[in-house]
Amino acid sequence: MVARQTTPADPLASDRRPLVLCVDDETATLAALTRALRSEAYRFETTDDPELAIDWVRTRTVSLILADYHMRGLSGTSLLQMVKAASPGTIRILLTGSAQDPWIGVAEEKGLLRVFGKPWDDDALRKMIRDRLESGTSTGGGMYESR
Repeated sequence: MVARQTTPADPLASDRRPLVLCVDDETATLAALTRALRSEAYRFETTDDPELAIDWVRTRTVSLILADYHMRGLSGTSLLQMVKAASPGTIRILLTGSAQDPWIGVAEEKGLLRVFGKPWDDDALRKMIRDRLESGTSTGGGMYESR
């Protein structure tokens, strides 16, 4: 379920804070991410629809996108490839419990994305997002971060 779906003519568009977008087809995961990140200094949106996420990336300035690896219809790696093509400056983070998948390691090595493990530690996730927003980079540090 989508926490809030808005149109490209979003009334929050004048808000200059960075926009962090979380994409996952599991409502429980989106709810947990919302609890962990809602009090941060950036704007925070969630969606369970990867196609809507791509639309937002194409029509808004999305500073950082956090996408689940396993989603119905479109994998997180495919979504993040599309994000990189549409908005190369958007920081891309893959949230996964499957970091051993060889494709994920190759994708990170090539600079496509950053990997963050499930289950996650809320403080570590908040810090990693803050650090990435401050540095403006998707990569850096170890491959797989988790608790």
